[in-house]
Amino acid sequence: MPACLAGMLGLFAVLLPAQGVEPPSGGAPRYTLRRAVEEAWKKYPSLAAADAAVRQAESRVVIARDEYLPNASLHMQLTQATRNNVLGATLPNGVIFPVSGFPASGPSARGVFGTAMGVMLNWTAYDFGTRRAKVALAEAGRDESKARADLARYQLADQVADAWFRASAAASAEAAASASVDRWKVALRSVDVLVKTGLRPGADASRLRTELIRAETELLSAEERTRVAAVDVSRYLAEPEKSIALDADWMRQLPGSEPGGGAAPPHPLLGLRRASVVSLSADAALAQREWLPKIALYSAVSGRGTGARSNGEFRDGAAGLYPEMGNWAVGVGFTVDLFDLKRVRARKSARDELVESARALETEESISLRAIIEQARLRLETAQAVAAKMPEARRAAKELLVQSEVRYRTGLGTVTELAEAQRIAEQAEVDEALARVGIWRAAFGLAAARGDLTTFLETTP
Repeated sequence: MPACLAGMLGLFAVLLPAQGVEPPSGGAPRYTLRRAVEEAWKKYPSLAAADAAVRQAESRVVIARDEYLPNASLHMQLTQATRNNVLGATLPNGVIFPVSGFPASGPSARGVFGTAMGVMLNWTAYDFGTRRAKVALAEAGRDESKARADLARYQLADQVADAWFRASAAASAEAAASASVDRWKVALRSVDVLVKTGLRPGADASRLRTELIRAETELLSAEERTRVAAVDVSRYLAEPEKSIALDADWMRQLPGSEPGGGAAPPHPLLGLRRASVVSLSADAALAQREWLPKIALYSAVSGRGTGARSNGEFRDGAAGLYPEMGNWAVGVGFTVDLFDLKRVRARKSARDELVESARALETEESISLRAIIEQARLRLETAQAVAAKMPEARRAAKELLVQSEVRYRTGLGTVTELAEAQRIAEQAEVDEALARVGIWRAAFGLAAARGDLTTFLETTP
């Protein structure tokens, strides 16, 4: 009888809920939430594309600033050609090449050397702020690209965290299912002893064997969900085939009611809207200056040489191989399109409407984000309230299991009642683990709604 009693005590000891069960890590690398996000920031292709767009926008700023520099052109040529020339005009074309000088006394097929060399320097001295507006537009586009990259980082962190929390919840459920299988195996061995001694009917062992198979089946499904969720996390690490494990030990310390706290930076989405307003405003300012005149300074030096004389005769030897006659010129140019003002005003009006539309979207986004923050705060409060009840629920389930054990031992209860109590205890254990994950997930949601994920991640290992 003492041996049978010991078997009964062993049975119900293993049926009690396990505490602090964490998923096994095996040999796979362990990833906390912070490490997973930081690795994704380094490896995921979308951020590389966003960073490339920022560099491209920075190049456009350099190009816009280069318009302040003067332009210099150098041309040199050496020809061997005939010198035949006639009076008259030709329409512009790219086939008939011009011949300068007086008309020749008669046609000739003889060729002469000709050289030409010149340097032209021109610089727009004043354009009434047009170049400055171009630089401002390029800088606004660069800032918009940076805001878009910040939003991409934020969205990627949000996606990684969502996948990580789902994988953590799946791993907790798997750990609970694995512990349940172990408990049912020990319980079945203990009941087998009682059945063999005649203290319990064989049907009890069959019922526990059925419960064991059910628990093993649930474990297989839990393992599948965990592996699938882990692949979703490793996808953001650019290695979907990589086997990883989650390090969720840091979640045992629950966050405060207002995680992060303090003044949060502008939400990345709101920052992008504001950058778009600035960029469109800069484009409108540039359109307003498109018709303004431009004042440019010019200077040129050139020289030519030829083996042909003005009277139609030819010069022998090396005549024409080098420039003999030089010219220079300096001047000021004033350019303005007298009929473009109306078109510029129309383009400016269209861009102003785009600015107003962007400002309206910014206001709408601000209202939407405030609503999302309030909803996230309410979810966190609910998650904390639910988690606060879980220890009591687990203790109640434990007491129910103990009472069912006593009833079963004294013959007042059935194995069905005992199995039901075990399932309730198992569910309470899972619910408590998921409630802890739920609090952190809600806390992350509040930080994400505020756009302050960096501060949140800095508070985690």
